[in-house]
Amino acid sequence: MARPAGGTLVRSLDTGDETLRRMQLRLDPRFDESVITFSTEQDAAAFAGCHVDGCLRERRSNGLCWTHVGRWDRAKRPPLAEFMASPGDPTKPESVGLDGLPDRVRLEIALALQLAPARGRQFYLGGLRKFVSILRELQPPSLLGEVPPELRTTLEVRSPMNKHVRLARHTILAVLEEFCHAGNPLAEFERDTWRAPVMGLAGAPGCVIRFDAIPQPWLRHQAKRFLRWRISTGKGYAQINRDNSALERLAAALTAQAGPDALPSDFNRATIETYLNLLVERGLAPASRGYDLSSIRSFLRAVRQQEWQPLLPTSADVFPGDRPRLPKAAPRWLPEFVMAQIEDPTAQDQLEPKNRLLLRILIRTGLRINDAGRLELDCIVRDNQNAPYLRYYNHKMRREAFVPVDDELADEIRHQQQHILADRPAATCLFPQTSSLDGTKPRCQPFTPIAAWQGRIGLRDELGRPFRFTAHQLRHTYGTRLINADVPQEVVRRLLDHESPEMTARYARLKDDTIRRHWERARKVNIAGETLILEAGTPLSDAVWMKENLGRATMALPNGYCGLPLQQTCPHANACLTCPVFITTPDFLSEHLEQLRATNRLIATAEARGNTRIVEMNQRVATNLKTIIDAIQTPDPAETGDAS
Repeated sequence: MARPAGGTLVRSLDTGDETLRRMQLRLDPRFDESVITFSTEQDAAAFAGCHVDGCLRERRSNGLCWTHVGRWDRAKRPPLAEFMASPGDPTKPESVGLDGLPDRVRLEIALALQLAPARGRQFYLGGLRKFVSILRELQPPSLLGEVPPELRTTLEVRSPMNKHVRLARHTILAVLEEFCHAGNPLAEFERDTWRAPVMGLAGAPGCVIRFDAIPQPWLRHQAKRFLRWRISTGKGYAQINRDNSALERLAAALTAQAGPDALPSDFNRATIETYLNLLVERGLAPASRGYDLSSIRSFLRAVRQQEWQPLLPTSADVFPGDRPRLPKAAPRWLPEFVMAQIEDPTAQDQLEPKNRLLLRILIRTGLRINDAGRLELDCIVRDNQNAPYLRYYNHKMRREAFVPVDDELADEIRHQQQHILADRPAATCLFPQTSSLDGTKPRCQPFTPIAAWQGRIGLRDELGRPFRFTAHQLRHTYGTRLINADVPQEVVRRLLDHESPEMTARYARLKDDTIRRHWERARKVNIAGETLILEAGTPLSDAVWMKENLGRATMALPNGYCGLPLQQTCPHANACLTCPVFITTPDFLSEHLEQLRATNRLIATAEARGNTRIVEMNQRVATNLKTIIDAIQTPDPAETGDAS
């Protein structure tokens, strides 16, 4: 880096402030400049870099910087691997000008840019440059400590760029916090701003929990104890953040009732009533108010059970009657008139193959969009009948799950796997980001192309008005279709991987279902007379059971059940006794015997008339019937062994 004329930050800032002195000593001379140029790969790690080897510019589109995007466009967009093999002349590295800033602010930003890569943090340079421009106008003495009112007002303005500006400020402060304060949970507890990783919240890098909005010292201390306890019980950052927001609103209610210096004895039932009114005044929806009340009820219960604050009056509590009445949520299923347009092959052909596959997965499996977008490359598994299942990770429930699919969808997934591996052999995602050259990062917003596609195909409702749907409505439609097809609600719950029947009750009334128990007890025999064994106690066995119930609910036959999934076409129409996926049980023995007698009579009549084709077709049925009857009437060796 070229050093401009003028003194350095190390010399210009001469103070007894120990933190400032540590920052001066830590600053690399390469960052002690009014214009910082990211001239090495180590420096350029402070932002997402262009994928072209040797390019030190920020990545903007398709993994390329704007310079290389322009060159790629002029070259008629050849395959990225081919373009990057010959990207043209070297580009100039990125730079950020810090001139015109107060010396201490310039030092803080420079040190954050230097330390960010080692702490796994990156900047969006557009937002950073805009933030520097704002600071140049406002001239704050420091970024640490109390936020100046004029800076807070500027940052609160809602705009697309300000989102990146706030992110730049957050990243700078997070890096400086890590530098100034060691990661000690005990010391962190005493601070009014917690860094989530230091307090043991995994999966929340860069996130903080703030308590400075709670003016009462005793309530702030109890809030800290409560959230630290909640973290120890395994609660994630989303729940902790929700609890903290509820406690901030509770503190606001206490302040409105008894002032910022209110004591524990001032906290009473009137505080709760003020709090309930505050939730309404702030426009929280009934569901959000219910979440808030759950957090406050858990907080008050923990304070009393663990005797953190004996002076807290017992009258201060949240009672069942305080909860707002929630409207019964109906499933947001899509009308079949709309679904016919969505499922029209001509309309779907307007989507790219990967987006068309994603849409079909959503329609045929009911997966949440986040789960579908993060499917692993090897997401298809098969049972002992070679029936396919989609394996996915339910991020909401934090567990692996399976859902049966038809062969057609499994084939489409296999084609996508082959396409991804041909371009990115090390890929691990079925739908990787375009900018992820190794294919290990899933797409961030996988539904966006499908949302844009709705307008292109002119999607309409029954009144001819433009219609738009969300990914989650496809999940509701999937569940509603299953209920309408008389699939038992417990099966629907398993297919949607709901935690409780109450979630599935949106689609239908709860039904008393005992099919699973009878299915597990029964011996299952196919047309070859083979007993089908269902291994119990595994996630896949549950998915197999769901597949059998789908066939049982919608494709039951007089003498057995079809083993095909719900949406698969049968290639053996009216000939199930010659179908390899036909399954039966001893419950149908009398029907088999009667059908065998009728079939033998038909064969005898056909032979007398010389109808060899009818004899041939029915002889196969008779042979399979005899095999099935013999298998059913033969004692099960396992049962014989148990009896002995």
